[in-house]
Amino acid sequence: MIKTMELRHPLWLRLLHWSNMISITMLCLTGFYIHAPQTFHWLFKTMDNARMVHFAMAYLLVFGMVMRVYFGIVTKDWHNVIYQPIKDTMKFPSMIKYYLFLAKDHPFYGKYNPGQKGMYTGVLVLAICQMVTGFILYKPLYFTHVAGLLGGYIALRVIHYIITWIFVLMVLAHVYLDVTEGIPVLMSIITGKIPADFHHGYHEDEMEKAHSEKGISA
Repeated sequence: MIKTMELRHPLWLRLLHWSNMISITMLCLTGFYIHAPQTFHWLFKTMDNARMVHFAMAYLLVFGMVMRVYFGIVTKDWHNVIYQPIKDTMKFPSMIKYYLFLAKDHPFYGKYNPGQKGMYTGVLVLAICQMVTGFILYKPLYFTHVAGLLGGYIALRVIHYIITWIFVLMVLAHVYLDVTEGIPVLMSIITGKIPADFHHGYHEDEMEKAHSEKGISA
């Protein structure tokens, strides 16, 4: 029997997802090498190579984030990914119970659960922080006054490094959340589609409401 599939991730979103994934991954790897070349000497042959890749990926991330925000606004997809403090926080208890194996299912949250939305919003905020601190460190002579207001170059380097580790942890959590939602969810970021009847025991009225709001939740 052939399953009915529905669109979950349009092509533009998938392209930007993988573009941002590649840029963030390479920025983390090159960043670790630049921070401690003796420790991460196996990553790159020279500092020049690491810096060249780091700066190229920085521009790719800027492009990817700008386009993601643009398409999110134009297609109204931002409703799916921006964390709503009151509404989404109230949904956290049921989500935590599910991930701690205290419940066999959870309510239907929409396209993403509150944990995923929190991470997507966090990635945007942290990416902006990395862009700002990164470009200040990239062109220190042009941003001396700004660097001073933010605590100096040493403080900026520490902040930049800490955020890199936060990115690493968030990526691991992101993969875990997607895997626990089911392989179809994980595969949808590649194929763009997911079985129309895929769910985790959600209430029928919640599913019907989601399909009636498909323009927002799809």
